[in-house]
Amino acid sequence: MAQTGKARKPPKKSKSVLKRQRQNIKKRKMNTSALAALRTEITKFNVMLQNKEIEKAKTFLNELASFVGHLSSKGILKKQTASRKISRLYLRFNKASLSKAQ
Repeated sequence: MAQTGKARKPPKKSKSVLKRQRQNIKKRKMNTSALAALRTEITKFNVMLQNKEIEKAKTFLNELASFVGHLSSKGILKKQTASRKISRLYLRFNKASLSKAQ
């Protein structure tokens, strides 16, 4: 069906809609920044394990687990996702420390 007459203009957005859009953009930037920081920290931890720096990695792991928990409490990560990440980090650390001991 062909339209007849004038083309319809899109409806105007209210102030509250525009504000919500601005807030969402800010939150999205913060969340992506936090997740990027997490990936960077995990990479640093993996490098420590590869270089057999077990003592340094042990202290770093505690800080990293705390950071993951913080992201979970802020809602950036789901609780289950944070728990899984922490668990896998500890498993990787334990495996590396056992191989170093032998």
